[in-house]
Amino acid sequence: MSKGDDSNDLQVFTEEMYESEDVQRIVDFLVLVKKGSPWRIATERLIRLHGNSRRGKNVTQSLNDLFKSHGLVCTPAIEIADYYGEVVISDFRDQLPIADTAASLPLSAFPSEIGHLVSCGPEMRVSKIRAIMISRDISQIPVLSSDKKSLYGVVTWRSLAQSRVDLSVAVASDAMESAGHVASSSDDFLDLVDTLIAQEYLLYKVPDGRIDGIVTASDLARAFDQAASIYIKLQEIESRLRILLDRSPLPLLQGHLVKNRQEKKGFRGATDMMFGEYLSALKQPEIWDATGIGLDHEFCLKLFDRVRDDRNKAMHFAITDDSISDEDGYESVTQALRILRAVPLGERS
Repeated sequence: MSKGDDSNDLQVFTEEMYESEDVQRIVDFLVLVKKGSPWRIATERLIRLHGNSRRGKNVTQSLNDLFKSHGLVCTPAIEIADYYGEVVISDFRDQLPIADTAASLPLSAFPSEIGHLVSCGPEMRVSKIRAIMISRDISQIPVLSSDKKSLYGVVTWRSLAQSRVDLSVAVASDAMESAGHVASSSDDFLDLVDTLIAQEYLLYKVPDGRIDGIVTASDLARAFDQAASIYIKLQEIESRLRILLDRSPLPLLQGHLVKNRQEKKGFRGATDMMFGEYLSALKQPEIWDATGIGLDHEFCLKLFDRVRDDRNKAMHFAITDDSISDEDGYESVTQALRILRAVPLGERS
């Protein structure tokens, strides 16, 4: 297998190699990567070697686990790499420069609820388009040529409402609107946020010229809600814990500061404590009883300890679109908040 001709002298995993019998699985490829011998591979090809066609929580986690077990690094990270671009797999001891053209978050890596672009031809009946939009819960369907390289327009709920044609007999070309800006899959998402908000959706082309992706305003709102909500919840947890801890005398609380803070002057109570110090204080029966939480001590302490771990991940930005929902991660934060919200915050008699 020969080295590529690019400036970094990376070895290139070609289509011929992908189709050969030598490399049938992801591990067959990974064993080729050695210290000082990184490989460049198409993102989509790497994912398909893993036996998948698209990314998701399980796929990205499995790939990252494989990279780690082999002592390898994927650049850019597989979860944010351009799906239609390339990644470099290297030994973690190698230092590889990141290309100047690499987007911080390519459009193809932005989390969208729609896995594959739903499109139609200009002659599809509007009655069928409406059925698709309702059943898939989508608001835009681009009208494309058969090869998906020509965009005629987009059928939206707005264009349907404004159409002057009898929709019972109309076809897509009768009820579509102009598509607006069409981006490339590798374009930086952050540079296009204003365009996305103005248009309410953004279509993008893949390297071979096909229009094969869409990011919508609802995707943007969902991502913002997921990314922001963890911080909002953590802030509320800390605020409530401080109020409950301050039901105990200052000397009791100060005794749970870490050693180099034990002599802190002007100690004001829980507001001057760190999260680990909250947990230390809550272990003391007198302080726990004073909080009024009134639930199983051991269960709650274990739950709050998991919150600390989740808080550390969040504060170090170890959050991806696959790990920020209540269903897939940070369950402890939601569970702890439910418990704390059940505790009245007024002064105890």
